[in-house]
Amino acid sequence: MRIAVVTDSTADIPPQLAASYGIRVVPLNVRFGLDAYLDGVTMKAEEFYQRLEQAEEFPTTSQPSVVSFVETYKELGADHDAVLSLHLSSKLSATHTAAVQARDELGGEGPRVEVVDTLQASMALGWAAIGVAEAVQAGASVDDALEVARDISARARFLGLVETLEYLYKGGRIGKASLYLGSLLRLKPMLELKDGIVHPLDRARSKNKGIDKIKGIIARDAPLSHLAIMYTTEPQLAEEVAADTRRYVTTGEVTVARQGPVVGTYLGPGMLGAGYVKARE
Repeated sequence: MRIAVVTDSTADIPPQLAASYGIRVVPLNVRFGLDAYLDGVTMKAEEFYQRLEQAEEFPTTSQPSVVSFVETYKELGADHDAVLSLHLSSKLSATHTAAVQARDELGGEGPRVEVVDTLQASMALGWAAIGVAEAVQAGASVDDALEVARDISARARFLGLVETLEYLYKGGRIGKASLYLGSLLRLKPMLELKDGIVHPLDRARSKNKGIDKIKGIIARDAPLSHLAIMYTTEPQLAEEVAADTRRYVTTGEVTVARQGPVVGTYLGPGMLGAGYVKARE
């Protein structure tokens, strides 16, 4: 059976990596005022972060349209028997809902479509999509590949150190009290995605101390089957952290990946984090 793998742009999979696994990425939308863009397609990360720091009006984001998913599934159905569509946590975005509506709109015509709410984001989602693609290439059935998606999603973790909570506040992801407390204490907030929702993880008195804490968390969760060090605007720092954490990955390989415009809208410039999968016990 020929099976296609689909995810969305919040997975932040480096384009060359997605292409090597044949993963179709459906972009979310970013809007600056009246100007609308497709995440990673008509708005690349470099341009986005430059504009984000200069913009007078905070950008907004939205899920892909149902039509875009319908078109993607129909196109893939021309040479695939089934589509596995893995997406951003439904508690953070309506992307999963749009994918489900598109599946239902097909009404059984075309390929079998299975939509998975991973309850993850960024490369924690990306690794699930990659793991499913690897399973499919190895000959897994749809049901087996679905089990792989659920298994990796359950073992995955996404965490990050941000410069400020301002972007999460402006994006409506935290309340004013949380923003005030973070600003008052002048600490570097650490966040994690837990049960599909952003939660506070820790606070650091400086960026260097925050990075040390991230490294410590990675070490405690080791061994890892996959690890991506994520950044928004400081690639060299991400490369240094990747070099320092490589020993915790069973393959010895670490991916450095940039947060795309949609995720970056809420985390802001200067963010550094990790998306990884714990090895099976």
